[in-house]
Formats: sequence, C-alpha cells, structure tokens
Amino acid sequence: MPFVYIITIAISIISAFVLIRLAKMTGHVKIEDNQSKMIIRDSADDSSDEFLSGVLDKEIKGLVDSKEKQKEITEKLTMVLNKQIDEKVNSSTNSLTKKYEKIINEKVKSEDIAWKTYNKVLNDKRKTESVLRSVSEGVVVVDVKGNVLMLNPAAEKLLATSKKDKVGKSISDNIREEQVISLFKGETGSDQDIEVIGEGDETRKILKASSAVIENEDGQTIGMVSVLSDVTKQRELDRMKSQFVANVTHELRTPLIAIQKSIDILFNKKAGNISETQEQFLSLAARNLKRLRVLIDDLLDLAKLEGGQMQIKCKAHKIEDIVNESVETVNPWAGTKNIKIYIEIQDNLPKVYMDDSRIIQVLNNLLSNSIKFTPLEGSIRVIVSFVESKREFEISVKDTGIGIEQDKLNKAFDKFYQIGEKTPADISGTGIGLSVAKEIVELHGGRIWVESEKGKGSEFIFTLPYR
Repeated sequence: MPFVYIITIAISIISAFVLIRLAKMTGHVKIEDNQSKMIIRDSADDSSDEFLSGVLDKEIKGLVDSKEKQKEITEKLTMVLNKQIDEKVNSSTNSLTKKYEKIINEKVKSEDIAWKTYNKVLNDKRKTESVLRSVSEGVVVVDVKGNVLMLNPAAEKLLATSKKDKVGKSISDNIREEQVISLFKGETGSDQDIEVIGEGDETRKILKASSAVIENEDGQTIGMVSVLSDVTKQRELDRMKSQFVANVTHELRTPLIAIQKSIDILFNKKAGNISETQEQFLSLAARNLKRLRVLIDDLLDLAKLEGGQMQIKCKAHKIEDIVNESVETVNPWAGTKNIKIYIEIQDNLPKVYMDDSRIIQVLNNLLSNSIKFTPLEGSIRVIVSFVESKREFEISVKDTGIGIEQDKLNKAFDKFYQIGEKTPADISGTGIGLSVAKEIVELHGGRIWVESEKGKGSEFIFTLPYR
C-alpha cells in the first residue's frame, strides 16, 4: 500500500513538472495539489533535480524509517521521474513546434499566393487599360445599376465627357434619355444608331453602338459593355448614295418605257409586218428589257429600304396565285435553258397575309437566281407548306445548280455580292436581288436563309407568319 501511494505521488509530480517545464517559456508558475497539500513553485534559482529530490524526500520520509532506504528510493524515483518528465516535455515541445511550423508555412504560402495573384491581376489590369487606350472606338462599361465602371479616351471624346466625371456615376448623367436607351437597352449583339447632340443643339453626330452583356462564371449578369463608333460621315455618304441611286433609277425608267412601247408596237405589227427572224430578235430584246427593268426596280427598292421609305401593304392572298404568277413570269427565261420548274403546294392552305407584289418580287429574285446558276436541262422546285408548330408558311426554291461553297453561305444576302460563278450565256447581275428579298421578307416578319453544297444545288427558304 505505501508503494502504491508512492507511485501515485510520482505520477502527480510528473504531471506537475511537465507543466512547469512547458510554462517556463511564459514566466513563473504556481501549481497546487489538493491531495498532497503541497505547493510547487518554479524558481529561476532552483534546479529541477534539487527541487524534485526535496519533494520526494519529504513525502517518503514518513513512509520509510531507514534514511539510507529513503535516500535510495528518492534517487531512483528522481532519476525515473526526470527521465519521464524530459520525454513528455520533449514530446510536447516537438508536437508544438511542428504544429506552429505548419501554421507558419501555410501562412507564408498563402501570402505568397495572394501576392502573386495580386501582381497578376494588376498586370492584367494595366494591359487591359493599355489596350483600351489604344482602341480607336469608344468603349463604355457599366454595372447592373447603370454606373460607369470604365471609359476609354475615345469614348470620352465621342460622348464629350471625362473619365473623372463619369466613372462611379450613372451613365444617364448629362446624357439624354433616348441616347441611354439606344446605348444599353437595345438588343444585345445588334448595332444601334444613336444621335449625340452637343451644347446648344449645334453639334450633332451619329454613333453606332454595339452592346453586349457581361456575365460572371455563374451566368449572372454583372454589367454591360458598349462599343461606340462615329459614323456621322458614313451615314451622310449613305444618304447621298441612296438619293443618287433613286434619282438615276427614276431617270432610267423613262427611256425604258419608251423602248418597251416601241417593241410592243412592232410585235403587234402596227408598224407593218415583220419576219420570223425579226420576231425572234424582238422577243430576245423584250425579254432582256424586262430583266433590265427588274434590276432597275431592285436598285430603286434598295434605296427605299436603306432610307426606310419602303411601305408594306398587306392583305390576305392565296399563296398558290402568287407562286403561279411568279413562275409564269420567269418560265420564258427558264425555257431558253430547257430548265423545268415544278410547283409543289400543300393542300388546303389558309390565305397568307402579305403584300402580294412584294412577295412576287421575292420569288422572282429567287427563281431568277436559280435559273442563272442552274446548267442546261436542270430543274427547279417551288415548295410551299404550312408549319403548324411554328404557325408560319414556309416557301422554298430548290434547284439542281452549281451550289454554293460553305464559306460563302453567310454572304449570300450581302449587298452587291455575287455568290457563285454564273453559267455560260447568262448576263451579269447587280448582286442586290437577294439582299432586297431578305429586306422584304423581314419587313413581313419572316426569315430567309440558304442551304447548299458545292456541286449539289441550292435551296433558298423563306417564311411568312400566319395572321
């Protein structure tokens, strides 16, 4: 029983000395053991061995009578306890050292990563600002609240403002409401023309604004960017060009009408009989005169479309009548190349709400284009159907012509662009027929596109909404 008591005391002392050793780094320590009623005080003047021996000697004295035995037990216990204390202290020290080294290393690593990230962002920002300063177009970036985040020098000049007066403030400050709407409320991805009026309404310039939404990684809208270009001179040149084309085409119509009437008089033999050969030449002249009138009409219509002057007068019409009239118009030309035109119209179609003369013009342009690029003895199909799921009519003109290369399909409806090499004996066109057709279809609220493969023919398709 006394030996067990000694071991218990020894364990208590080990724990106490572990705490004492660890606490030396922070100052003096006081520990009180209620069981033994002993007070251990760590002092800078006392050595651990002497202090430990004194405590053991005091506790063992009451249990062992022989002083030699007391001394022997005290020395052995002191040696064992010191060893245990050293091991525990070293273990705790090593554990704490590793723990704090890890924390310090992680902190240093995090700070290094943060610093590198900061430098990268700073460099990217400088590069972006450098690029924006050198861009000739104006660039304006706003957040979701409409406050300006970025404004390059070109935008400052175009909007007659300064970065220091706009950044951080609403884009609508000192800019008219209709200009703001054109800048940032229009359809993204499309160009908008806006008129900027200077002080006193004396200076006016037209800007082309192309806007796009800015999204974060989660797909949330965080702002919008708008690119501005000064197109004042370009728009004025376009207006002058349209006016010139309108005047020229109008003046050309007068002699054409005179030529047409002269040919009609000869055909009707009012000026005397004509031979079969003369009649053939007159037929050729009449046919080409008609095509020339179509080209002039296209030029005039293009001028009207660019000036926003073309009006669509829609009424309900049978699509079969429109298709038949258009095919009859181009059949003589198709006949000169032995090209067959087939009509396929879905049964029981409702009437189409449209401007019949304009849709005939579209069909004439599409059919003429197919005849031009279809070799001798080819074929053309005009197919009409109603797409119930989309509530729209779909009209297509499909030929067995030379086809269009894939990289040219997106240019098919560009103004003055020839989409392919015409077949021999065909006259050159102006390259505006398809462009005019596209504008007319879109004025009706429809769409037009082309599907083709080089050497395998083309199919031009347009839609008209059901009303």
